[in-house]
Amino acid sequence: MKLSKTLALATMTSSALFLAGCNSTGGYNSMNNTAKGATAGAVAGALIKSKGDSKDIAKGAATGAAIGGISGYVIDHTN
Repeated sequence: MKLSKTLALATMTSSALFLAGCNSTGGYNSMNNTAKGATAGAVAGALIKSKGDSKDIAKGAATGAAIGGISGYVIDHTN
């Protein structure tokens, strides 16, 4: 049961972040590093916290998205 909650939350979070990243001005198929980092971070954070309850999973996904998004933003603006 916990695995299905984890997968559902990770899927919803990554889908939302992926769709937000597709809204960038770089074109249809380009996704900036900020969105990529946030998506990867959300999935990783949710999976790392998957042994906890749903609040732990959500906190892990949010924390991972924030760290990944910041990292991607830094990469985008240093190139």
